[in-house]
Amino acid sequence: MATDLPQNYDGGAAHVIWSQDSKWIALSLSVGPRVTETYVYHRSGDTFAEFNTDNLQVDVKGDVRNDYVRPIRWVKLGVLLLEEHVLFRGGYGKGAGYQFTASFDEKTGTF
Repeated sequence: MATDLPQNYDGGAAHVIWSQDSKWIALSLSVGPRVTETYVYHRSGDTFAEFNTDNLQVDVKGDVRNDYVRPIRWVKLGVLLLEEHVLFRGGYGKGAGYQFTASFDEKTGTF
């Protein structure tokens, strides 16, 4: 079983979280110097299919400079606990941290 995973911007290893049944993978990758996003894959037959995860983040108010989202663990099958840390422009190191869950919706096939 194999799939092509996206490359980490900084060349480092991805932070990978496996589900309890080994059918789900969540991984965080640097997509730029100040952004980390989470990707989710599900095993379908002999390969892993990627799901659209463009919205796996908190709707943060303010002028965000750095945004880092990473998976923490699978709470249960199809439910992922994530952590987001943001830094604001002009905030001289001020930021905020959030934890949230994302659930897979079988009807729409999205998180």
